[in-house]
Amino acid sequence: MPAALQRRSWVPAASEDHVLAIAADAAARDAGGIAAEIERLADDNHRIHDREGLNLNPATNVMNPAAEALLSRGLGSRASLGYPGDKYEVGLEAIERIEVMRPSWPPRCSGPGSPKCA
Repeated sequence: MPAALQRRSWVPAASEDHVLAIAADAAARDAGGIAAEIERLADDNHRIHDREGLNLNPATNVMNPAAEALLSRGLGSRASLGYPGDKYEVGLEAIERIEVMRPSWPPRCSGPGSPKCA
């Protein structure tokens, strides 16, 4: 067994058994099989959280689809520290304009161009 898959004595046994089972399953797959399993698990996660359940923790609840689409375009992964016009990093001109413009969107709007903007 490779070193990364060896049992760790400091991890609770039930957790370690679970981790080792997942790792063994992944090790038995080729790259395409791993990618397919990740896609299946992402679909399963969507089913669990967005179709069959309702998370009562607002930090993990369903995100507005327009906001989720914007975040997937790299907006959420860029550090944007400082006030608009006085950011600590460079290259944030577009992001800081979005920061300033966002409160102007109607409150029940799902994004620019959305037919549901009230």
